[in-house]
Amino acid sequence: MTTLVKTRRHLLVLGGSAWLTACTTLPKAGPATSAIVDGGTAQNTPPGDQQYHFVELTEQIALTLGQANPSTTSTSFASLPPATPLGLTGVGDLLQITLWEPNPTGATLLSPPGLDVSLRVDPTGCIDLPYAGVLRAAGHTPMSLQRGIMASLTAQGHSNIQAAVLDTQNMSSNAIVEGDANRPGAYPLGPAANSLLDLIAIAGGAKYLDYATTVRVTRNGIMAQTSLADIVANPALNIPIGPGDSIMLLRRDLEFYAFGAVNRPGLFPYESESLSLAKALATIAGLQDSLAAPRGIFIYRRTTETGSPQTIYRLDLSQPGSFFIADLFLLRPDDIIYVSDAPVADLTKVLQTIAGVGNVSGLPRDFGAGY
Repeated sequence: MTTLVKTRRHLLVLGGSAWLTACTTLPKAGPATSAIVDGGTAQNTPPGDQQYHFVELTEQIALTLGQANPSTTSTSFASLPPATPLGLTGVGDLLQITLWEPNPTGATLLSPPGLDVSLRVDPTGCIDLPYAGVLRAAGHTPMSLQRGIMASLTAQGHSNIQAAVLDTQNMSSNAIVEGDANRPGAYPLGPAANSLLDLIAIAGGAKYLDYATTVRVTRNGIMAQTSLADIVANPALNIPIGPGDSIMLLRRDLEFYAFGAVNRPGLFPYESESLSLAKALATIAGLQDSLAAPRGIFIYRRTTETGSPQTIYRLDLSQPGSFFIADLFLLRPDDIIYVSDAPVADLTKVLQTIAGVGNVSGLPRDFGAGY
């Protein structure tokens, strides 16, 4: 037996004896496959204490998740107070007020004598009308305001004077569209333009695609937001817009992450309305063949629901049909792809560390326990 052969055997013996202790100190990119699987399915862990749900990906699960809306759309704008009703006068409005006194011959609005005056609602929300005095106008409809004028005149002994009010310049019934809109500005609200999508359309739409645009609505100092794509897909999110509301369109920087035994770990743009796991794996140039565990492809997903645990999905690429599942499973923005090391990768690191072995390509991929 040559000296070289003896040396190699000696190194393998050393590597085997050091395996149990060296594996605990070897550098890793993340948890092992068994740690993730056991951590999410431990039966002795109370449901409220689990850090995450663990789900094995199947074709049916991938299809179901792909059909589900990724946002909690039904509650996206639930924190907003009700919109201010349309048709109310407000500060800055110009009111045309006509007063007249009927006569036995049958007076009309055009019959003299009468008083025809234009008054603008002052910053305090009031008007100063001759004969009637200072009256609160903001927050009233023209009809309720004219009833208030006649009540004030009646209190002064002019019970036979009639009043008519017309809001000729409703400056307060505007909503503001700003940010990444093609034509930002203040726009008047009316019966034909009073929903969120109405105002976005009047402002020329968003500069970016629906999935890449966040819509933020501010009302009475309270803000709520969701993606424009969700609003278009869910009519319940096309909420009524009231006077004084602000609509901000913002570009969404959508990304996903890749860590572990992949060829291109890092942060990647989510540049599509939908991105399958298969396309994401292609974007990161696949797995490191010398390190990756084909049964250890995990997708970490945050939840937007209060009190719900996070979810980790596992895809077993050792199965022949797994790439079909990867093509069906839709990645979401901010998802994390993590690929764990195979056990043989730890052996490789041990051999490289102890013996300086530079080429271990001859080691079998199914070395040790299944992974």
